[in-house]
Amino acid sequence: MLDFKNMSYVEFISFIKETNRCPGGKDTINWILQNSFANKDTRALEVGSNTGFSSLEVARSVKCRISGIEVVPEAVTIANHELSLDTAEIQNLVDFQVASAYDIPFESNTFDLIIAGGSTSFMDDKSKAITEMERVLKPWGFLSVTNLFYDREPPKKVLDDVSDVIGVRINPLKAHDWIDVYTQTQEFEIYKLEQVTLSDRSVEEIDAYIDFFLNKPHIAKLSAKEKSELQAKWKYILKVFNENHKYLGFIRALLRKRHIEEEPELFKLT
Repeated sequence: MLDFKNMSYVEFISFIKETNRCPGGKDTINWILQNSFANKDTRALEVGSNTGFSSLEVARSVKCRISGIEVVPEAVTIANHELSLDTAEIQNLVDFQVASAYDIPFESNTFDLIIAGGSTSFMDDKSKAITEMERVLKPWGFLSVTNLFYDREPPKKVLDDVSDVIGVRINPLKAHDWIDVYTQTQEFEIYKLEQVTLSDRSVEEIDAYIDFFLNKPHIAKLSAKEKSELQAKWKYILKVFNENHKYLGFIRALLRKRHIEEEPELFKLT
């Protein structure tokens, strides 16, 4: 009997095989690749690759070499399974491994592009992770981040519920707070920044989304009790997230690792 009630959020979404997308999904991946000038010669890293969506989409789009690191073994297992279903070309370009953002298993100055998605939100020691990403990024390389932020103050209950679901205490950061987190080091400059608003979904849309997962072959064969518990947990998670989305937006930002100090721009675009 599977114990869905006591599964962590990442363990749960790994089991149901939800495609864990960065905010904005494929549109955001396209934004990152275009604005970082990525091409087949780019060496990329995804920090917090989860079940593999962004890494696979990058390889499929520009045919570059990309590595994904993730601390949750179950998520890496799913990512490698998804990779095994892809073409031989993509399989040769992508690799996933269990590793921490606090100790990235690559040499300094290895990558042209690092994609962090929203994974930094789940990290207690954000400064340590950012320092590590800076270390493995080449001079003039790009760090891409897509963090959710609160564009208006959420009720305490909303924050408490989301924190309980994901297992990390949520700090209701604004867009400028996230920029401050990433630019605490003198090495990073904001190269390009965009803010995107989000909205909640209808009950009908959420129910249809849940039904899609209940019909997945590996879930459809569960016992009636297991399916009932899975459905209840998934519905609760989505209800919590949907309420939270009423207060959210997200940033799409590219930070560039400076090699030399530059004078500030005065008459720049706003």
